[in-house]
Amino acid sequence: MMTKTEIPGMDELRKNIKAYNSMREELEQNHFGRIALFHDGSLVAVYNDRNDAYDIACEKFGLGNFSLREIGENPASFGGASLYLDLVSVEN
Repeated sequence: MMTKTEIPGMDELRKNIKAYNSMREELEQNHFGRIALFHDGSLVAVYNDRNDAYDIACEKFGLGNFSLREIGENPASFGGASLYLDLVSVEN
């Protein structure tokens, strides 16, 4: 039996994925190809440059406390956390 162990940053990631999915259509219509910055389940800003978005997010929220997403693109692999995210999405 698999026990549920919280991976640091996963709660933030889940909230931000849910936020992106809830506004995906609007973001893709208005900002396709740009970089969305999410924090605590809310869209903070949309940027043209991933490096700018990353630098601003690190300064404002600290590493691991935000998510960046290229609007309209499938997310990158989350590595080992992918299994955890799949289990969470099945449970919710």
